[in-house]
This record gives sequence, structure tokens and C-alpha cells, in this order.
Amino acid sequence: MSEELIHGGLYAALSLTDSILQIWLTLTFAVIVATYVAGKRFERPVYLLVSGLYLFASVVLLIRFGSAAFQAFYYKDLLIKRGFAPWPVPNFVSVLIGGGSVVLLFAGTIGTLWFVRSTWKKLEASKIA
Repeated sequence: MSEELIHGGLYAALSLTDSILQIWLTLTFAVIVATYVAGKRFERPVYLLVSGLYLFASVVLLIRFGSAAFQAFYYKDLLIKRGFAPWPVPNFVSVLIGGGSVVLLFAGTIGTLWFVRSTWKKLEASKIA
């Protein structure tokens, strides 16, 4: 595998991690806005459906993100093994970016699920009162 092909694979893997993060952000904001707008019509089955689907999608995207990140590290290590100039970004920067993205995915998913649940709880409380 030539240096150009390895760099191409590395850039493709990095691009995939960015795309996954963008898809997750879009999905997250769609769930938040839909919950906010339709909150008064949020019945338990809808709450469970939205929460379940969002959680499932977030888990799938987190796994895909991890897979793409491991692929990027593979190509980065392959550059060094083949004797080419190493990736010019220090390892700690890559770990900070990847770790920060994983924390964002976890915290954002938990925060979004909390928002959906609190919206449903407010609806339930208003029905009782």
C-alpha cells in the first residue's frame, strides 16, 4: 500500500467520524425540537417510541464512531510501520478529539433523553392536576 493510499484511507476514516457526529447532532436536535413542539401531545407510547428509537440510533452511531476512529488509528500506525512520515498530529490531540466526541455523544444522548422524559413527566403531571 502506497503512502498516498494510506493517507487516503486515513482521511476517509476521519471524514467518516465527522459525518457520524453530524448525523448524531442532526438527530439530537430533531428529537429536541420535535419534543418541544409536540410536547402537549406526548403520550406514553410516543414517549417510549421516541426515547427507544433515539437511544438505539445513538448507540449505533457511537459504535460506528468507534469503528471509524479505530480505522483512523490503524492507518496512522500503518504509516509508521511502512516507514513513511508519521501523521503530523500528535497522539494526545487525536485522543482529546476522539475522547471529547465520545463524551459529547454520551452526555448529549443522556441530556436529550432527560429532556424527552421531563417533557413527558410535565404532561403527565398536568393531566393529574
